[in-house]
Amino acid sequence: KNSLLRSSPEDQGVSSQKILDFLDAVAKSKHEFHSFMFLRHGKVIAEGWWDPYGPEYKHLLYSASKTFTATGIGLAASENRLKLSDKVISFFPYSLPDTIGNNMKELTVENLLTMSVGQDPAPMGAGSDEDWIGAFLKQEPVHKPGTVFKYNNMATFMLSAIVQQVTGETLFDYLMPRIFTPLSVRGIDWDKNPQGINLGMIGLRLRTEDLAKFGQLLMQNGKWNNRQLIPSEWIKEATSFKIVSDDPSNKTPKE
Repeated sequence: KNSLLRSSPEDQGVSSQKILDFLDAVAKSKHEFHSFMFLRHGKVIAEGWWDPYGPEYKHLLYSASKTFTATGIGLAASENRLKLSDKVISFFPYSLPDTIGNNMKELTVENLLTMSVGQDPAPMGAGSDEDWIGAFLKQEPVHKPGTVFKYNNMATFMLSAIVQQVTGETLFDYLMPRIFTPLSVRGIDWDKNPQGINLGMIGLRLRTEDLAKFGQLLMQNGKWNNRQLIPSEWIKEATSFKIVSDDPSNKTPKE
């Protein structure tokens, strides 16, 4: 009942041989796969795990965690707890540095979502005893927010902190009744920073099928079992083009 439906590839119009060809190509590649799940028309048509991983293994998500964080912002916005145009400093009056530059004053929630914060270099986080929010706010953006893309993990952490600030609960607890429970996702957890804020950028742990369910939820424009869990307008907004992301520091160095 709580699992995705299974089907054969051919019944969903997919060639089994082509899937096997893909897996052969994976085996010959330099990529290390831990698990694989192929959905078509909302049904699982192929799945597999590489030792020591298995269906019940809760895998640490790296940056895929960020999509869940952005979804938390979208839900909070749909509940009128915040607006994307809100200034970031407005949420944290007790973490503000003594002086704030004009760019940091202008920084909005939307700039965090699109990683157009303007900080360069992007902040790497903070020491265990330091207030991560304060450390972020101290680093004045060198570019006007919204003008330059640069991958920024701390921007996503700040989104998690904003959700916690406006809802009074962690991002993880906020998403539990809205996303995780309706999808029958169980036994999961999300790492926190020393101040008790979910990392947002990384650190969510869930099973392969849980991630597949979330992907299917997005494919279905936020609808699950006839319930609209995420506003369809938000998914359209979140998956549309925002900014050119030709950050040269993100290029993989040639081997």
